[in-house]
Amino acid sequence: MVLETSILIRRPADEVWTYLGDVKNVSRWDRGVASTEITSSTSSGVGLEFDTLARSPRTAKQKDWGKMSYRVTEIDRVRGCTIQLTSRTGNARFFRNAEWRFRVEPDALGSRVFCAADFRFRFPWQILIPVFYFMKSAIQRDLESLRQQLESGAPAAA
Repeated sequence: MVLETSILIRRPADEVWTYLGDVKNVSRWDRGVASTEITSSTSSGVGLEFDTLARSPRTAKQKDWGKMSYRVTEIDRVRGCTIQLTSRTGNARFFRNAEWRFRVEPDALGSRVFCAADFRFRFPWQILIPVFYFMKSAIQRDLESLRQQLESGAPAAA
């Protein structure tokens, strides 16, 4: 299942690309991410590994509730950036494979950001496909938050 969406951001493509390329900024625009932590020895580029920690409900008592681990597997200015889910526990147990692809293209009014989420479910969890189909609107809302961050001139995370 592939969910794709895009958004126009009134900022130069280089600025958008740089902002997206810093995983510390993810919690600023992805409503489901409370924080990120780089877990690899490399701090950027292909091979970068990082964890995201979800915003937990009040009832979550486990320290790693909502933790997901990722690896950057491709970065190309034309094809975009691919981020592969590497964890297999928690919510990641639903997926045989999952990846996110981001691409930024110059536009006369700024930049167009394309986002594609490719989810391959494990057999018992294929029942969730209709639920995940409706995530496209959630992805669009996160891209709108990204646009708001960039167009308001929010600085990159330190």
